[in-house]
Amino acid sequence: MPSRLRISMSYNIPRRSWLISITYLLISSTVWVVQAGNRQEYQYRDDAIENKLICAGKLADYAACQCDPSAGEYSCINAQFVDANVFLDIATNYKYIKSVTFHGNNFQDLTSTPLFGSDSQSGLIKLNLSANYIVNLNSNALRNMPNLQVLDISNNEIVFRPRDVDFLTHTPHLTQLYMRRAFTVTINRTQQFDLMLEMFRQAKLEHLQVLDLSYNFIHNVPFEIACPFPALRTLDLRQNFLKNFIVNETCIKEVNTINLSRNQFYVIPSDFRALADKAQPETFLLRNQFYCDCNSKDFITWLRSTKSVREKNSLVCDRASPKMYVGARIAEVPLGKLTCDEPLFTSQSATPYAYFSIITLLVYLNF
Repeated sequence: MPSRLRISMSYNIPRRSWLISITYLLISSTVWVVQAGNRQEYQYRDDAIENKLICAGKLADYAACQCDPSAGEYSCINAQFVDANVFLDIATNYKYIKSVTFHGNNFQDLTSTPLFGSDSQSGLIKLNLSANYIVNLNSNALRNMPNLQVLDISNNEIVFRPRDVDFLTHTPHLTQLYMRRAFTVTINRTQQFDLMLEMFRQAKLEHLQVLDLSYNFIHNVPFEIACPFPALRTLDLRQNFLKNFIVNETCIKEVNTINLSRNQFYVIPSDFRALADKAQPETFLLRNQFYCDCNSKDFITWLRSTKSVREKNSLVCDRASPKMYVGARIAEVPLGKLTCDEPLFTSQSATPYAYFSIITLLVYLNF
């Protein structure tokens, strides 16, 4: 008996099954080898992507920094830099610079000389300097960025100084300026806003379309706030302490979004109503803690008829007399049933905003 047949008989495995088993084993091995090769290829590909984003120069020592020279994008997030001269390292090692983000560092002062050195950075379009504990802007920091369009200096501790009011004069093509929680100094607020407005005037930002001043503890908006920006379309004043909004009506005729949500509009004052009626339809966002009682009929009647308030049908009574109308939509609450039996304006009225101040402060201090 041939040996091959003897082996098949001894294990009681039919010859056909034995051939199928060998074939399956060979196919499985081949598939495993191919998959292993693919996994190795993917690993090499991932390594290539990581290597591509490694920065040159001094920034190469920081994992928080990523550089993509092909796209002209450079960022250092939470790298804890304390010296603003690190921007020079980008200009030294890269010629094409389009977008730069330095967020979550510890710059107290911007440099008194241009951030990127003496060479013009005509390709730089976006600069994000948010959350860096910046106090002093320095008038020359933005020099040599003639085509900058987007500037974000939010979440800082900026103190405006008379010698720095020309800070924005070097960036005439700005279209978006973000200053959320940018200045938290509570003393000399009037002087600070006067200096900010003077900075806006001197900048001559004729192309600015978006100005974000939310989360800045603002109690009163400068009357000429929108006047330096003829192309302004969006003014964001969310989460401040405004109880009224009186500005130069001529300067907001072309503005189509003014966000006044989460301020202290318990009612809508008559002078604001007169201003709003001259604005474009659906210009104002007014999500606030409105009070509805027998003294609220005038503003409720106006709110129902005006076309200037966006999403007005979703606004509700945060407090009401009688209490049964708390949470009711202002557009639907029956005016004839509103009373003045419940005290709405009490010492507790400021409680939500006191909580907001504490929470905002803790977030700002990174608690």
